[in-house]
Amino acid sequence: MSYRILALLLCTLLVIPVMSQSDDKPYEGTSLNFLYLATAFTNGLKELEPEFEELTGISVEFELLDEEGSVRKTQLELASGAGNYDVVGIQSGNIPLYAENGWVTPVETFWGTDVSDPEALEHDDLIASTMNAMAWDGVQQCLPFFAATIIMYYQIDIFEAAGIESPPTTYDELLEIAPLLHTDEVPLIALRGNPPAAHGNIWHFNSFFHGEGAKFFVDFPNDLTPTVNSPEAIRALTNFVTLKNNYGPEGVAAYQYPDVTRAMQQGTVVMVMEGAPLAGRILDPEESKVSGNLGFAVVPGGAAGPKPSFAAHGICVTADSAHQEAAYTFVEWALSFDTMKKISLALPQIAVTRDSLWEDPDFIAKYDYDFGAGSFLKAFQDSLAAAPADYYPAFAGWPLMGDILGQAVQEAEIGARTPEDALNHANELITQMLEDEGYLP
Repeated sequence: MSYRILALLLCTLLVIPVMSQSDDKPYEGTSLNFLYLATAFTNGLKELEPEFEELTGISVEFELLDEEGSVRKTQLELASGAGNYDVVGIQSGNIPLYAENGWVTPVETFWGTDVSDPEALEHDDLIASTMNAMAWDGVQQCLPFFAATIIMYYQIDIFEAAGIESPPTTYDELLEIAPLLHTDEVPLIALRGNPPAAHGNIWHFNSFFHGEGAKFFVDFPNDLTPTVNSPEAIRALTNFVTLKNNYGPEGVAAYQYPDVTRAMQQGTVVMVMEGAPLAGRILDPEESKVSGNLGFAVVPGGAAGPKPSFAAHGICVTADSAHQEAAYTFVEWALSFDTMKKISLALPQIAVTRDSLWEDPDFIAKYDYDFGAGSFLKAFQDSLAAAPADYYPAFAGWPLMGDILGQAVQEAEIGARTPEDALNHANELITQMLEDEGYLP
């Protein structure tokens, strides 16, 4: 073989890897692994994955679990540093934990580089509160896909039969009308009762807690001495327990969100305070017995006014991913207006995080339920506006603290302790935990 032919062959071999990727598909052939909770949005991303792969040449494998399992596995994987997953989901309450441990690469690292497309991202269009929930210490860690809060759902005809013209705006009003609405056959209300805190009873109880003006600490973040046993907190838990035990269905202390959702969907309770994003399930035309008979309202408040639950869910690039630029390309595509709209129209993904989508005629036509007692989307937006941004305290110890508080709430629900004793005990346990974790001297 001549030297000239050998040289040509060597040149050909050298350019093969480069030619396998075109300029518009710089990460072609890359395979990513995604881990999180199975939701309408993440299921939608999985369904649209072939479109993303055709667009970029990047394939994505999805592992979608239940909420508790996904949180546990994600944290174990990220703590191990094994790099098995390139993209993970996150609930906003875990942002401090992930950021302080360096488990994710902040998305803003990629902004202003060739990887990011400002027109596709349009991060100014993402709801500010959800963006803030995905930030830590002024740095954007992840991007939000889900804006979560709760609203009151209620059966219109039962209210009308009792002569009640409008839903209660305070817990005192709710307790006053409770005997008029509650029956053994159709109890008044279902609320989540079962820990863990990430998606259990704290998701509901904190609305009562904030609504009474209670505080978790003396002066967060300057003085983390816990105050979860204040008179305001005790009043909040007393009301919570009274509603559940006197006016809830049997076994409500063990209810999780599927139980609450099903109770409202089947019309076996008069009302629930539950996630606004779950309206699609509650009103599923194939299963719902209350479609056409539901009213929607901001949840009641206490001395401090209504304080609906608030959390955001987002997706992040893992710090140990070997394919971070490709992973960010996926995150940006997933959060684009076009992707979010496709998913919201194909699946019951109501809790969208783009302001412009809330004004989109197709989105409004699908989701602005109004059965004569007011607009669902207005109740959702009013609740997001009223929800406290610090619904969960932004520090890495919250998951442990929330679990302790959730156990205390359930102890009061089942009568193992009075609300006052349960919160006194929780305050002691939280104080010890904060000392052990170095938050208190």
